Amino acid sequence: MNEIIVLLILVLLSFLPAVGYLAWIRKTERYNTEAWGPLLRAFLFGAIISTFVSLILEEVFLLGFNEILQPDIGAIPKNPTASYIFLAVVAAPFIEEGMKALGVYNSRAKFRFLADGLVFGAAVGFGFGFVENTLYGLSALDQFGFTTAIATLLVRAVSSVLLHGSATAMSGFGIAENTLRKGRGHILAGYYLLAVLMHASFNALVSLPLILPANWTNTIGVTLLSFVTLVAAIAFAVYAFGHIRDRVTELEYTAIRRTA
Repeated sequence: MNEIIVLLILVLLSFLPAVGYLAWIRKTERYNTEAWGPLLRAFLFGAIISTFVSLILEEVFLLGFNEILQPDIGAIPKNPTASYIFLAVVAAPFIEEGMKALGVYNSRAKFRFLADGLVFGAAVGFGFGFVENTLYGLSALDQFGFTTAIATLLVRAVSSVLLHGSATAMSGFGIAENTLRKGRGHILAGYYLLAVLMHASFNALVSLPLILPANWTNTIGVTLLSFVTLVAAIAFAVYAFGHIRDRVTELEYTAIRRTA
């Protein structure tokens, strides 16, 4: 298959779910629906700035972990699994949610209601998820081939992409609280930490087969555990997105009652 066509397929399979989720959360605001222009700018911030700055910062933190926190001293050799777990469960959640929150903060002038923070947060998160998904698809294509790349994108579309949008929506709510009600920086910090916790919990869940000691499982056990944790991660992401939509509806209804 032509390489350009393959690349186009991978990009579309990453882009369409992300922008579809964005359209879905946008329409959840039935009476104060956001204009597409600001939302797409937030989406692009997440896709370009948040993603690539996060990649750079994660490389720096991983280097620091490998060279400083995990030195190769005698009986304590460097462990690639430990490095991966540190990146997935500690560094990535703090860095990525911070960079995505910056994208939401950049859009705060558009906030009229608290629900707007959730919607713009989801927009930035879905943009991030789109590019991250594309990169994972390209990596799978290079290592395992086209079929595995497609499967990777489809699975991540109902798990990681949803998680990115839902977690950053939490930061967005904190930013909206601080913007519209003034002086509520503690709320912003709390919801950012909630976003980090959601992200870290999701990553820990899908990393569980790597975290457990090797002598606890065999090949069949690892395969079964991988399947169970994947299903659990998808359920977690779907539930989180459903909760965000419910909160948007609830907050919009409350705002309408107050202005009626």
